[in-house]
Amino acid sequence: MFNSSIYTLRKSRQILKTTYSWYKSNSNQLPPNQLTLLESQLDDLDQAIIHGEREKADKLARKLEEFGSTHIKKNVFKYFFEFVFALAFALLLAVVIRQVWFEPYEIPSGSMRPTFEEQDRLTVTKTSFGINVPLMTKHFYFDPNLVQRTSIVIWSGDGIDHLDSDSTFLGVFPYTKRYIKRCMGKPGDTLYFYGGKIFGFDKDGNDLVELRNSPWLEKLEHIPYIHFEGRAAYSKEPKQITTSKVIYHQLNQPIGKLIISANTIKGEVFNGKEWIKDQPDAQKEPHSTIKTYSDWFGIRNYAMARLLTKDQVKTLTSFKIDEIGEGELYLELRHTPSLSYPEPLLKPYGAFVTGYTTLIPLEKQHVKALMDNMYTARFTVQNGKADRYHHEGSPSFSNRSPEFPKLENGTYELYYGKASKIGWGGISSLLPLDNSLYDTSPKNVQKLFNIGIDISNDVAPSGKDQAIFPNRYAYFRDGDLYLLGAPIFKKDDPVLTRFQELEKKKEASATSNKPYVAFKDYGPPIKEGQLDKEFMSVFGFKIPDNHYLVLGDNHAMSLDSRHFGPIPQANLQGAPSLIFWPPGERWGFPDQKPYPILTIPRIIVWSIILLIGIIWYIWHRKYMRTPIFKKISK
Repeated sequence: MFNSSIYTLRKSRQILKTTYSWYKSNSNQLPPNQLTLLESQLDDLDQAIIHGEREKADKLARKLEEFGSTHIKKNVFKYFFEFVFALAFALLLAVVIRQVWFEPYEIPSGSMRPTFEEQDRLTVTKTSFGINVPLMTKHFYFDPNLVQRTSIVIWSGDGIDHLDSDSTFLGVFPYTKRYIKRCMGKPGDTLYFYGGKIFGFDKDGNDLVELRNSPWLEKLEHIPYIHFEGRAAYSKEPKQITTSKVIYHQLNQPIGKLIISANTIKGEVFNGKEWIKDQPDAQKEPHSTIKTYSDWFGIRNYAMARLLTKDQVKTLTSFKIDEIGEGELYLELRHTPSLSYPEPLLKPYGAFVTGYTTLIPLEKQHVKALMDNMYTARFTVQNGKADRYHHEGSPSFSNRSPEFPKLENGTYELYYGKASKIGWGGISSLLPLDNSLYDTSPKNVQKLFNIGIDISNDVAPSGKDQAIFPNRYAYFRDGDLYLLGAPIFKKDDPVLTRFQELEKKKEASATSNKPYVAFKDYGPPIKEGQLDKEFMSVFGFKIPDNHYLVLGDNHAMSLDSRHFGPIPQANLQGAPSLIFWPPGERWGFPDQKPYPILTIPRIIVWSIILLIGIIWYIWHRKYMRTPIFKKISK
């Protein structure tokens, strides 16, 4: 085994070439005895390299280096040329490898929690379902059958509306950013949201059971919207909203419209064919066409949620404690949104869809269950104030920053009720149970629930008709009421039973001028044990041809297809293959349906790489055995 300090044969050959190049042009500058010695050394080194004598070549090469240090001087142009050539070659090689073969990634945000967390490092293979054209959103080859529902994809933001994707590759080439999300739908699929799950059937009518039963989706929730408003497009600036038109998009599809004049607000929904008046009480009875905003995609099955204290119930709502019951905290739900009643809230910064409002009292066991399942965004604390973790730049603190006076400076997070402190490189360590984050008092639970995603007091309860709610969601699944992905209220819970009775009474006693629709369990889109495809075809979402639905595993803080719609096929660029940092229980293969190892694009790319390797090896052997030195005749 060779000493690593001994020159490689390739380096010795490079020294030989450099010295020989000088010799051909400048041999007449040397006295005869020195010229003879140089020629002998050149010839000896040439032969040592040809015969693979590395140690001998090392000694001879070092002697020629000594000669070169006094006689051979490179000019500035040659230095510059060699540097530019080496840099260009390195960039070309990096571009081809990272765009076509594989690439290391660092996760910048929490949109894919808990599968990927901020500062995770992973490898991404670019041959999972195609062969990419470097630096472009195109494919040399693509097989749509290799794209897997429930598996994770890397995709380009090129051409995606409402994304700021301009960037550079390796700091040199104009480029669009790459994003990571989970593929939950393929071209022709029809999807519907219920119970935190996605129900769907493909273009051939086959039930997509994997969307709701795959093991890697077990701890994930899927919500059909981020906010009731989705993406709102205004005909005028929001500050001029007293006379304006607003189009609300969910899944990048226009589903609702407000026409605002000086004295009236007119709400309409798109029923798939035309715009019609929104009928706010339509959910009281079964119907077979779109009649109200909450009909779309399963929106009616979900509510926005926040927690209130008893005093806040009295000051911020019209509910009576003696009617709804005593509780340690109160769960306020905004549900079944309509564009006609209750009317959207008009603010200087936008028109907000509110929906109906209801309350559920939480007893001690419910508060504890919330804490046991609590999760937050990753956040940074300095001098008792908190801000959501930023991948780049410093935290920004203001009077909107929530306070955590008992926490030391550092970065923290809560997930599945476990609190961690984040150290160097994203390595997390569990906090002791006496840490203040584990405080199970109603005050702390309310705080973490309400501001735990935004890490901002903007979403804390502050006044009547507050437009902004926390990104927390509630939904029924098979009779149980879920919060934070867990059944906080079981179907036989007396509190839930009483709540449902009150909801029925409230709905029955409502008037046509002031309607109310109960928040209830409508059940999954199943009929006689099979998917109700007729129902889903009307109220679900059908993915266009050559497009794919991509969703973040962390529905509460993920900008995904719910905002900008399905992405074009050309934008798919690869898939994650391995988490290699930080060490811990998530190290290794990510939670997803494994991609096949032997695929046509992977075989093609690896075959090309192998062929290049063989060609290079043959050339290198010939190159290393081809004499360089030829004595100049005098």
